[in-house]
Amino acid sequence: MNRKQFALCGAMVTAAIGAIVGYSVCTSNFVLPFVAVVGGILALRLIKRRVDDVLEDERIYRISEKASRRVLEIFGIGSALTGVTLIALDKHQEVGYALAFSACIMILLYMIFYAYYSVKSLD
Repeated sequence: MNRKQFALCGAMVTAAIGAIVGYSVCTSNFVLPFVAVVGGILALRLIKRRVDDVLEDERIYRISEKASRRVLEIFGIGSALTGVTLIALDKHQEVGYALAFSACIMILLYMIFYAYYSVKSLD
């Protein structure tokens, strides 16, 4: 299987998951989307094993790392500032606290993963 066929299969799996989630929302079934997403992830993993071409290389991983870090910085600062502003202005305090709390959790997760990967790279 080549990259183009993998992309087509991935699009079909994604469309199927979307249809199943849409149906389950209409029928108020909360278990079906979970099963569909897990099944879709497993299906994509199985399909990816059959691909002969190189899908990802070091350059793609490095670009992804840089993009992820930039998104983390921008969203963290933006949500923290927005949260503090909403709390200080006494408007939508619940939303402000939710944004500030999510920024704190995101920073905590970043520190945990940073420590984990720095120890792992020493091994």
